Amino acid sequence: MKRLAALLAVTVLSRTALFILLLFLSLSLVAFAQDKPLSEAYTGVAIGTGGGVGGKTISFDFRVTQYTTDAEVQSFAQLVKDQGTDALRRALEKEDKGRINAVGSIGNQIAVARTRQQGSETIITIVTARNMPFIELYRNGRTTDYPFGYLQVKLDATGKGTGQIMAAARIRFDKKKGKYEIESFGNQYIKAVNVRPQ
Repeated sequence: MKRLAALLAVTVLSRTALFILLLFLSLSLVAFAQDKPLSEAYTGVAIGTGGGVGGKTISFDFRVTQYTTDAEVQSFAQLVKDQGTDALRRALEKEDKGRINAVGSIGNQIAVARTRQQGSETIITIVTARNMPFIELYRNGRTTDYPFGYLQVKLDATGKGTGQIMAAARIRFDKKKGKYEIESFGNQYIKAVNVRPQ
């Protein structure tokens, strides 16, 4: 009788231990899934439609590994308002939310990545602190006043869409108008077409 009771106790303990082990493994898998970094990859074609880039086309890729929070955006907005473009660039150089590049090139780290829904469309906006070659910095021309890259795409329910690119852009706060402005260098108009998931 004692042996039977002991055997039942061991069986109950084994089942309890097994249940606890399974519960622990399930929670660990959930935690792992939540900690897994975001990775959204897209490819597209940039087409120049005006200025010095008119008629030129190039394939590009971008991968978002993390989206910028509302608090981070507010912090960047306050920074450019209080300290200007140079301070914003220095801050964005430290950010890494993914990568955007022309096919075959290293490209730029994504500093700001935002997403929002507009009806059935998903709008992704990306800002980079663009890499400026030595010769550009050496000449210190007007392009150095446009230290950011900008991409905005509108995607349908299948993840396909079009957008707009600014290869060299300036972000500033206009105190007279009381609003933020993003301006492309020169007369360069670039369309992003055939954007689709990789």
